[in-house]
Amino acid sequence: MVYYRKLQQTGGKTGSSILVILPKEWVASQNLSKGDPVALTEREDGCLIVDPRLPKAGETRSTTAQIEQNLRWEITSRYLLGFDEIRVMSKEVITNTQRDELKRVIKRFVALEVTEEDDHEIVLRCLIDPATLPVSTAMRRMNLIAARMINDSLRSYFDGSKEGADDVIRRDEEVDRLFFLIVRELRSAIQYPRMSEMMSITPVEALDYRLAAQYLERIADYAVDIAQRVGEPIDKKLVQKLEPIVERVGNMLSESVKNLFKFNSKTVLTVIESERWLITETAKLRQLIVTAPNGQPQTQLYVVDSLLRMGEAAKDIADLALPQN
Repeated sequence: MVYYRKLQQTGGKTGSSILVILPKEWVASQNLSKGDPVALTEREDGCLIVDPRLPKAGETRSTTAQIEQNLRWEITSRYLLGFDEIRVMSKEVITNTQRDELKRVIKRFVALEVTEEDDHEIVLRCLIDPATLPVSTAMRRMNLIAARMINDSLRSYFDGSKEGADDVIRRDEEVDRLFFLIVRELRSAIQYPRMSEMMSITPVEALDYRLAAQYLERIADYAVDIAQRVGEPIDKKLVQKLEPIVERVGNMLSESVKNLFKFNSKTVLTVIESERWLITETAKLRQLIVTAPNGQPQTQLYVVDSLLRMGEAAKDIADLALPQN
């Protein structure tokens, strides 16, 4: 709902204070009364936000979930909504099987731990402060893991190493954990202006970082897909053709993520040029694979296409970068 108010001046024409009357309905809906504090936050576009939640910022945000329902979804949704405490309830006595399932679920989330439990209730708390693990730090770590997954998945594919491939697949869990943490923090930054100010993230940046994190998570998934296709070692000549492409994709990803936090227009142009090179080289390689008499063309084509998609995702991250001013 939109309310319109005229500015009023106290103390007549010479008064120094400007007032605006808040809508009575809004004040009542927020359980506010005379003397209660509110936070005023100025956005980049000049809009002023009146936030009644500042006095409650230090309080624990708690929610409940029934263990009988879809537990994985229940916990995931509440974690991503930024709740500090999740009380998992059950009318019946919670079984050991249900407790074990809950422990498997919370392994997906950074700093979500069981802090209390009895026969009918298990209390989960998120024991992390956004100030201790900023979005930029979490995203750089996510990028580092994804970049290593790219290299290791291709090396395993070249060598036919099942052990290396399994290690890549396991590391995807850490990428997912960081992804969920980043989404949680960014949602909190958008919901609560004070959190946004504390984390030094504007709403526009929060949207861009959310997309960038999703691209990183997708790149890690491509690396897992390659690892799952590891078989016999591939021909050395094909390895020599693929290695420059793998290196270029890794450089594109590194530069794109770095540019999110320290913008340089030349970096964007470099990544765009790399994508063009990547499109050309992967097209040549596809043609070579199709016309080759031996090998596993379907799997090889899939790997080449996955590398191209990784490069495109890296370029999409570069597109999100904004000048600091």
